[in-house]
Amino acid sequence: MKEKKNNGGNSQQEVDFKAFLLKIYKNKFFFLLSIGAFVFLALIYIAVSTPVYEASTSILIDSKGKNRVLGDSEYVEGGVSLIEVEKNLFNEIGIIKSFSLIKQTVKDLNFDVTYHSEKLFGRKEHYGYFPFKVTLNDSAVQLYGVPFEITILSDSAYKLSIEADDFVVSNPSNGSKRVVERSFDFEKEFAFGQAVEHEFFSFTLTKPSYEVNLEDFSGADLSFVVHDVEDVAKNYMSSVEANNIDIEASIFKIVSTGTNVNKEVDFLNMLTKNYIQNELGSRNEIAAGKESFIRNQLRIISDSLSKFEVVLEEFKRNRKAVDLSATASNALDQTNDLQVEAAKLRMNINFYNSVIKSVENNRNSDEFIMPSGIGIEDPLINRNILDLKQLYTERSKKRFYVTSNNQEMTILNQQVQEATEVLLSNLKSAVRSSQIALGSINSRMSRIDSEISSLPTTEIELLNIQRQSTLYENLFKYLSQELAKTGIARAESTSDTRVLDEARMEGDGPVAPQKSLLLALAVTLGMLVPLGKMIFFPPEEAIDNIGQIIANSEIPVIASIVHYEEGSENEGSDVDLWKLKESFRDLCAKLKLVNSSGKGVIGITSILPEEGKTYNAINLGITLAESGKKVIVVDADLRNPSLVGRLSEIKGKGLASYLNGELKSHEEITYSHEKVTNLKFIPTSIVEANVHELLSGNRMNTLVGQLRQEYDYVILDTPAVGLVSDFLLLLDDIDINLFVVRRNISKVRFLEDLEDLIPQNKHKKSYIIFNDAPRDNHKYGYGSKYGVNEEEQLVSKSLSV
Repeated sequence: MKEKKNNGGNSQQEVDFKAFLLKIYKNKFFFLLSIGAFVFLALIYIAVSTPVYEASTSILIDSKGKNRVLGDSEYVEGGVSLIEVEKNLFNEIGIIKSFSLIKQTVKDLNFDVTYHSEKLFGRKEHYGYFPFKVTLNDSAVQLYGVPFEITILSDSAYKLSIEADDFVVSNPSNGSKRVVERSFDFEKEFAFGQAVEHEFFSFTLTKPSYEVNLEDFSGADLSFVVHDVEDVAKNYMSSVEANNIDIEASIFKIVSTGTNVNKEVDFLNMLTKNYIQNELGSRNEIAAGKESFIRNQLRIISDSLSKFEVVLEEFKRNRKAVDLSATASNALDQTNDLQVEAAKLRMNINFYNSVIKSVENNRNSDEFIMPSGIGIEDPLINRNILDLKQLYTERSKKRFYVTSNNQEMTILNQQVQEATEVLLSNLKSAVRSSQIALGSINSRMSRIDSEISSLPTTEIELLNIQRQSTLYENLFKYLSQELAKTGIARAESTSDTRVLDEARMEGDGPVAPQKSLLLALAVTLGMLVPLGKMIFFPPEEAIDNIGQIIANSEIPVIASIVHYEEGSENEGSDVDLWKLKESFRDLCAKLKLVNSSGKGVIGITSILPEEGKTYNAINLGITLAESGKKVIVVDADLRNPSLVGRLSEIKGKGLASYLNGELKSHEEITYSHEKVTNLKFIPTSIVEANVHELLSGNRMNTLVGQLRQEYDYVILDTPAVGLVSDFLLLLDDIDINLFVVRRNISKVRFLEDLEDLIPQNKHKKSYIIFNDAPRDNHKYGYGSKYGVNEEEQLVSKSLSV
């Protein structure tokens, strides 16, 4: 497409914008219909859609984890460190949204059973207030996703009805599901409280503990549906959001959305309760493991202490050895602390080895199992265990979303293996370090034993017995103190998390559907659809104003011919006729400006028929003749002649006859206008011969040459150039090309290629006549004519013989 010239910069854009607004105005009913349709659909959606509510709660997490130090009590000094020294708040978000915690919450609230009522206009879920309650038998098969229709017959009886096709049932033996591909119909009466046993389900239907008014459910079909707990948990995982309210805050807001606000409130309350209880349970489990380890050690040491106390007492009585010498006493003092330290190192070595064994036994399991006793003081190992625990948690969550051969899962498995190897390496290093320290203590004790060997035999025996007794006594005191610390911390049960705001509904109503947003969206879509159709699927847009011609063609508009209905009896029709004649006089004046000689051959054509080329040719000829010019109008359309109204009267006497050689002189086919003496015309009839041959022959060229000599203006009414090429055959004889473009008939796309119809080497003075222009918008469009001119305003649609 050729680049259109910009007449005056912003003025062109203004024309285009006005034209665009005009298009919208012309399609206003389409816009109104589209907007109305979308608004109607939005209102229907709002009416039939189930409202969605949003509930929220907030919790405060002690990120420093002071309450995770067992024994950090006002009663006992010191403490026993647990695994995490400081909480990672983002990990806590993961724990809150974890599948295991949400599944536990769903099971605690019995959300695997939903209750429904159905009326003519829709189905509604109920929660907390319903005429019956269902208790499932968890150890039996259950039917999933199929409505159990309940008809209450009396206060003590009901009817159960089920219809299903290709349904799913649970397999309680391994926790899986299976699909039964067949139809299933069931109907039977039962008593409330009676166990319902079947191949596909097992439950008990009872009345609720509260009073229910059955009139609230009048006319509704009641039912309940059993769901897979894991599916319900997955749905809640996607609807629950947990985020800290500020990047520097440890306060978290937990939000859940659903169709029943009370249900979501209970879910959030139970979720936070389980989160806090699970945290305390984890701490209690750690404390219980440590208590078990200490009690086992105390039992062993207590037996050994009792044994050596008896041996010491018998030795002193039998050997009459009561006191040790100064050398022996000094040796005893040196070895007491060393023996206690050595005993602690041996316990650490045993404990590290038990942790190594636990990690190795569970390294390929889905969940990381903590060792039975936790009391590791090494911060590096604590960090390793925490990292490994988090990796196991993350892998456990991802199993619900990705496959085992997924790239993310492969990378995560590799990270788990690497973290396990690092932990085992650090644990084994701790064992080696403890063994080295133990060897150093044993060496020091060996030197002391060498000194003791110089003592008398009786004194040596007494020293050894007393040394063992003192060792077990010190160990007993140490472990008893540790046991007390652990018990006190466990009894305090202080959580690092507390609920700041109980769960409640957000806002004053449902968050979806958002009526104002949906209506605004409906109006927007209602406008975008017709706009999109106009832009991407434009119709063959008819020309409506002169601005469209200016914007889409480089050929200038020479004149606008106003609309006129001949024979109109409307008031002011004489003014309309005067306006029409003035528009043709304006065309004649413009022709004189572009052709100062006042003579020449004018070719008039259009893209398609019915655009008014013949009408303009006739009336242009009349107007030029009225101004004193000698004018002849030639009907050169040999395919569809329209210059003469009654073709039958001139059959054999027109242009076709002359071009065929039947007549020798053009005067034989020249006719005079019955009212305008200066106007002649040459009609024609339909030609069945080769039109191209006739129009391009010497006789046509000679005829135009002769007429050019005899008349001031020769007007050639040619065929529509958009359909046939006859017009192009006459270009050599034409001085001015006039293209007629008619309002509401001609198409904009025709203008874009109009100038391409004229070969570059045969460019003439080409202009466009805008035909049938609106009277009100025309420059002669005022309400009255100028002056008192009573001359006849001659207008004709055809020339007759």
